[in-house]
Amino acid sequence: MEIKLNLNGEIILEGSKSILNRVLIISTFLRSQLIIQNISNCLDIKTILINLKRMGFKLEFFNNSLLIQPPNEISNKQLFFIKDSGAAFRFLLTRLAFLDGIKSRINVSRQLKERPILPLAAILNRNGAEIDFSEYPYKIIGKKFIEGDIEIPADISSQFISSILLTSNNLQKDLKLVLKGKIVSRPYIEMTLKIMKEFGINSEFIDNVILIPSKQCYRNIERCSIEPDFSSACYFWVLGAINSGEIWIKSNLRKSLQPDYKFLEILKKMGAEIHFNKERIGVTKKKLNGVEVDMKNMPDQVPTLAVLALFAETKTTIENISHLKYKESNRIRSLLIELNKIGANIKYTNNILTIYPLKKVPPHITLNSYSDHRLVMSFYILKSVFPYLKINNKNAVKKSYPNFLKDYKRLR
Repeated sequence: MEIKLNLNGEIILEGSKSILNRVLIISTFLRSQLIIQNISNCLDIKTILINLKRMGFKLEFFNNSLLIQPPNEISNKQLFFIKDSGAAFRFLLTRLAFLDGIKSRINVSRQLKERPILPLAAILNRNGAEIDFSEYPYKIIGKKFIEGDIEIPADISSQFISSILLTSNNLQKDLKLVLKGKIVSRPYIEMTLKIMKEFGINSEFIDNVILIPSKQCYRNIERCSIEPDFSSACYFWVLGAINSGEIWIKSNLRKSLQPDYKFLEILKKMGAEIHFNKERIGVTKKKLNGVEVDMKNMPDQVPTLAVLALFAETKTTIENISHLKYKESNRIRSLLIELNKIGANIKYTNNILTIYPLKKVPPHITLNSYSDHRLVMSFYILKSVFPYLKINNKNAVKKSYPNFLKDYKRLR
C-alpha cells in the first residue's frame, strides 16, 4: 500500500520510567540525599513519588531534576495507594514487606487489581514476610529480609524478580533466586542488576539462577542521570520508517540499559535506514519487508511492530508473547479485535501472532484503546496514515508519556 506521509521534527524525551522506578526504590535505602537528573513526569512515576512522600521522604523538584532526601525514620501505619502502575505495586509491596517493624496497608486501582500480584505476595510470605492479601487493602507487617534461597516464576512478569532484587540490600545470607519456567523480559532483569551495580551491589546471573552475596550495601552517590525513554522513542522511529520526511530523537547514546533500544535492530532488519549523528537518532523510509521475530524480551513494542507490519510487503510473525495478556489490557486480544476492524489479516495461534500486509484502505471507525497507553500510541501510527480514524481514551498516554500527543502534533 502506498503511503503519502511527510512528517518532520525532533523529539526530546523525558527520562526512562523503567530506570527511574528502580532508582527510586534504591534511593529508599540510601543514608544521604540523591539528585536524579532527567526525570519523567508520567503518572507511573508520580504514583511512586506520592507513596515515597507517605513513607517520609522529602522531595524537591528543579530544572527537570529531583532531589530525594531520606527521613530520620520511615513513617509507620501508613495507607498507600497505587494507581495503575504494575511496577510501583510490585516494587513497593516487596519494599514494604521487608521494612522491619513498619506496619502498612496498600490499596490499588480497579485496573491494577486485574493484573498479577498474588504469586509474588505468596512467595514473599513463604520467605519471611507477613502480608495479608485476602482482601484489599493488603495489610503488611514489615520483617527483616534474611532468607537465602527463593524460587520464583519467571514466565508471568520480570517485575516479580526485580522487586526482590531491588530489596536485597545488606542481606544476612547470600541470596539465590531460582527462576522457574521460561524467562520473559530477561533484559529487564539484567537492567535491574546493572543499575544495582552502579549503586554498589554485585551479582551473578547464570542461566536461570541469580546470586547476590550477603552484606552488600547500596553506595551513597550524589547524583545520577536517567537515559531518555527509548520505549517512547519507538513510535517515532516507526513513523520515520513509513514516512518520506525526517524524524529525529535527541540522544547521543549508542547503547542503552533499556531493552526497547534494540527495536532499532528490528527496524533495520525490516529494511529501514537507521541514522546516528552526534546528538540524534533517526529512522528513514525504505522498502519494508516482514520479519520473524521473538518478542519475549520486548513485549511493550509488540503493538508497535504489529501496526508497522501492516505496511510491510510480506507477512510478519511475532513469537513468545503469551505474557502480553497480563498487561494494561490483554494486548493480544486487543490487537486481534481492533486491527481486524480496519480490515487487517491478523491471526494468533500457538503463541505466534501473524500479520499480513494491509490490502485496502480502512473504513471510518473508532479504535478502542482499552485505556492502554501502548495501544493508543501504536494506533496513532495508523492515524498518521489514515487521519480520519478515531482513537478513544487517548489520555491513557499519561501513564508513561504525558507529552506524547503534544510531541506528535509538533511534527510537520
